[in-house]
Amino acid sequence: MKRFFLIFILFLFACSDSSDDSSDISDPNNGSDGQLINLFFSEYAEGSSNNKYVEIYNPSSSSVNLSNYQIKGTNNGTAWGDNGERELALTGTLAANSFYIIAADAADQAILDKANLALPYESPVHYNGNDAVAIFGIDSSGNYTVILDVIGVQSSDPGPAGWNVAGVTGATKDHTLVRKSSINKGNSNWENSSGTSTSNSEWEVKDIDDWTSLGSR
Repeated sequence: MKRFFLIFILFLFACSDSSDDSSDISDPNNGSDGQLINLFFSEYAEGSSNNKYVEIYNPSSSSVNLSNYQIKGTNNGTAWGDNGERELALTGTLAANSFYIIAADAADQAILDKANLALPYESPVHYNGNDAVAIFGIDSSGNYTVILDVIGVQSSDPGPAGWNVAGVTGATKDHTLVRKSSINKGNSNWENSSGTSTSNSEWEVKDIDDWTSLGSR
C-alpha cells in the first residue's frame, strides 16, 4: 500500500512539473521580443520628384516590437542593403492592425503629414523603380535574415522602366502600388506577388502621385 502511495505522489509531481514547463512556451503570434509577425508592404509609391514611400502593415491582433525588423533596399542591381547604404533598423512599437509609413524627407507635405519616419538620402526608400526593397525579420542568432516581404529582386536590375506588376509594364516606376485587401501576409517571392494580370497579382496599380489610400486599408 505504501509503495502504491509513493508511486501516486511521484506521478502527481511529474504532472505538475510538466504543466509549469508548458506555461513558458510563448505564442508564436504574440509579437513580443524574439517573435516575428508577418509584417508586409500594404502600399508603395514611386512618384514624381521625391514622392516615395512604403507603408508597412501589422495584420495581427498584437502589437509588434519593431526592433525585430529591418528594411533593406538595393541600388541598381546590388544585394540587399547595398553594403549598409540602404539598410534601416526600425525602432519603437507598431500597434495591432496599424500602419508604419516611411517616406523620403523631401516628399510632398501630404505624405510627410502621415509618415512615421522621413529619411534623408540615401535610404531604402530612395528607389527609382528599378531598386528593390524588403522587410527583414530577426533570426534566432540575432541577425536580420528572415525575408518577410519584397518588392523587386535583389542583385537584379530590370532597367530604367522597373518591374512589371499585374500586367502593367514598369509598374514599380511612376506608379503607386496598393496591396489588395484580401492579402494578409507578406510574400518573399516577388514573381508570385507581382503576378502577370490583375487577377493573379497581389497588387493594384494606381497612377503616379495617387496617395488617396495612404494610411488606410
